[in-house]
Amino acid sequence: MARTSFCHCFSNQEELAQGTASTRTYLAFCVVTGREGAIEFSFQTTYIDQSKEPPFATFYGVKSEWEEDAASPKKLRIHSRSPLKDDGQAPREQPFLRSQDLFYSYTVNLDLHKLKAYRRHSDTYLTTIHSKVLYEELKAVYTSIFKAAPIDTDQDHFMILVD
Repeated sequence: MARTSFCHCFSNQEELAQGTASTRTYLAFCVVTGREGAIEFSFQTTYIDQSKEPPFATFYGVKSEWEEDAASPKKLRIHSRSPLKDDGQAPREQPFLRSQDLFYSYTVNLDLHKLKAYRRHSDTYLTTIHSKVLYEELKAVYTSIFKAAPIDTDQDHFMILVD
């Protein structure tokens, strides 16, 4: 079975080239998928230390990604193939989930600071998330919401892509 859970890290290379940013940062976009749907969580990081051994990757300088209102931290998002509540919403395609299926989308009040994987430090560079711990936590959230396990992945971990 193809790997479907991933953590795609997008750099601000374009902003650096245009001179609108002076330091490299990444948006880490993490997705855990299963037959029932997917959950996604994103955050910003300044450095990604990758390894083939657990905890696989450590994200340094971690801070919240912001919602579209630019005033509140991004929350956990749920994308379900069937409605989880009767709110009248119509399902929509979510291309970033790498599926042509239609999904009902919801936001859960779970931000970065509430994650067990998040390790705050007085030195902001040393504020970290270990990818294996984050995957395990998001996998547990998926299982709790959908009452089913996500699709198995190699080494029970995200595929980490860095652009």
